[in-house]
Amino acid sequence: QERSAFAQGLKIWKGYYAKKLYVSLVKDDSVLSPKVPELMLLLTCAPEKLIRLFAKKAKQTLVRRLKNNLPDKVLKSLFASGLARNYTPKPGKVNAGDFQRVTPFSFDFGFDRGGPVDRFYIENFLEANREHVTGSVLEIGDNAYTMRFGGDRVKRSDILHVDSRNEKATYIGDITHVPEIPSGFFDCIIFTQTLHLIYDFKSAVQTCHRILKPGGCLLLTVPGISQVDYGEWKDYWLWSFTDTSIRRLLSESFQEKNVHVKSYGNVYVATAFLYGMGLPEVKKDFLFYHDPAYQVLISARAVKL
Repeated sequence: QERSAFAQGLKIWKGYYAKKLYVSLVKDDSVLSPKVPELMLLLTCAPEKLIRLFAKKAKQTLVRRLKNNLPDKVLKSLFASGLARNYTPKPGKVNAGDFQRVTPFSFDFGFDRGGPVDRFYIENFLEANREHVTGSVLEIGDNAYTMRFGGDRVKRSDILHVDSRNEKATYIGDITHVPEIPSGFFDCIIFTQTLHLIYDFKSAVQTCHRILKPGGCLLLTVPGISQVDYGEWKDYWLWSFTDTSIRRLLSESFQEKNVHVKSYGNVYVATAFLYGMGLPEVKKDFLFYHDPAYQVLISARAVKL
């Protein structure tokens, strides 16, 4: 019985590692000719996978040869039609088209072309967290998002603005130091696209934590890859962030387990946003692919214990 169990265990582990080897060789299309020990392992432990591997590698070799020999126009057409999953123009074959310029299409983030691309992510983030917009809510700048996403759940809506000329603001001051707002006062704070304008952003987050009630929620968005404003905020635009920096920043005031951070965007969305393309001009399907190397917007939900 022990010999039988040993043989069975040996068979199971050989099959397990043979499968892992097969998967790794198939995924790595840069390896067109596996090494002899790898082939022998598959032959002895999983011969059916060796046959499938040969078929896969033959296909990868054929695809590579086609890519190396087909005209660039043909490869581009295959990619555009969806028949080819990947296509990268060879050096010197990139067609820049309308992007071949040193000025953007819009100097106003795309507001004049149907609305900024980043607003799509901001509003989807707030929509997904609308249940937190309830009770007493403070919003920075105005209360448009408070009323849109909170509705009847909002019992009190306050606005904090740095400019005393803002007649709708219920509090005038700098979020880094507003002693007139009592501690533990708000159920929710909506803080969108403003933190990058504040030099002492750590104090701003600490204030948000102080004035939230226990169980209160901070809904924060910040820019990542972005142009700098040409207009009234150009002299105040100080920072860009990443998901890692926002997570570390919020975890200094809120408990890390209660901080949820997400980044949005990809190389296409980042390029469109930098050129000032409006949201209606952007391919909708591309908006939902998120590449952490191209963070156009970062959102965060932090709950105070």
